[in-house]
Amino acid sequence: MGNKRCLFCYGFLEKENIDFHPACSRKFFETKTPPVLPYSENEMLKLGEQVIKSQTTVTGVQPKLSLELSKPSGTSEPQRFTIVGLWGNYILKPPTKEYRNLPELEDVTMHLASLAGIPAVPHSLIRLNSGSLSYITKRIDRTNHHKIHMEDMCQLTERLTEHKYQGSYEQIGKAIIRYSENPVLDIIYFLEQILFSFLTGNADMHLKNFSLIDQPGSGYVLAPAYDMVASNLVVEGDDEDLALTLNGKKKKILRNDFLYVFNRFDLNKKTQENIFAKFRKAIPKWHNFIDISFLPPDMKQQYHDLIIRKSLQIGLIH
Repeated sequence: MGNKRCLFCYGFLEKENIDFHPACSRKFFETKTPPVLPYSENEMLKLGEQVIKSQTTVTGVQPKLSLELSKPSGTSEPQRFTIVGLWGNYILKPPTKEYRNLPELEDVTMHLASLAGIPAVPHSLIRLNSGSLSYITKRIDRTNHHKIHMEDMCQLTERLTEHKYQGSYEQIGKAIIRYSENPVLDIIYFLEQILFSFLTGNADMHLKNFSLIDQPGSGYVLAPAYDMVASNLVVEGDDEDLALTLNGKKKKILRNDFLYVFNRFDLNKKTQENIFAKFRKAIPKWHNFIDISFLPPDMKQQYHDLIIRKSLQIGLIH
């Protein structure tokens, strides 16, 4: 057993393994040997700029590149990722100059969501050939190059993309009740995502970061969580608790604001208590997972402090 950790599960690697356990590579990349990402950080920065200028980027401000696996020319060679238009099965978010350790921060935050029982899109870290880490996620709106219909909350609340920070979480809740085939459960999942975003300092969960996805045989349901990152740790001057209003405000959110929205959507007292208890139990697991993450030591400590501060703010811990 070596002292290096897997970029997918964060568990220790055997000495012969590079970056991934074979089982983790198979689970995420569908190949026992991890694919090669043949680009350096500088190349990624240039490609990201080109992609944004040419408008072939996946929607969003941060460069997001669409990737596809290409078949190896020889049987002994690992598969390689190539950058494609918008039809790839993976999305890559390379490191940026603006936000320090953003890939590592997004990946660990997505793991924390899973530890709290929140369904999340498949994701991992992956190493560029320069050694830097990028964040990679599997597209859930594609399967074997067939598009699965997915509508984000800008579309469902009839707002333009540039207005994605306008609106409230209550409006999203109304859209879920109106359009979801499973509104009772989806409202609970949605409210848990808001509470999770608050506790992890994510003030960037805007209208485009919640979607309904058309599941074959089930109809439209709330999509698994995606694009979750502790923005408070990387965005200077980010003093808001949430991206959209909750009970009419984005700052100084208290437990009563969550109770208000829980009651607004008719959650009974038992369900409300269970949600708070679920997150209270998850917090120690979060701290342990942050400690084994790929964040630098100072950011690990900042993340620990942030979670404690937010938990105290709503009386989740005392």
